[in-house]
Amino acid sequence: MNNIFKIKLNSVNNAALFVKQCGEFEEDIDYIHGRYVIDAKSIMGIMSTDLGESAKVEIHTDNIEIITKFKEEISLWMEDK
Repeated sequence: MNNIFKIKLNSVNNAALFVKQCGEFEEDIDYIHGRYVIDAKSIMGIMSTDLGESAKVEIHTDNIEIITKFKEEISLWMEDK
């Protein structure tokens, strides 16, 4: 199962909600914006990017149940559903 998802946050509120959702997971999660790889649990890191642009999110696990749960949790911001 794919563990990389394309998202767009669009606002400070969405960024804060996204970081909160990522914080619910024990796994490492990367927010990939252009050539930058940022900890998805870091609001300051995500706020340093252009929220109006698409980014990729990668959760580091092979556990299909966790990937599925993560995908459901971030579905609000996903571009390719």
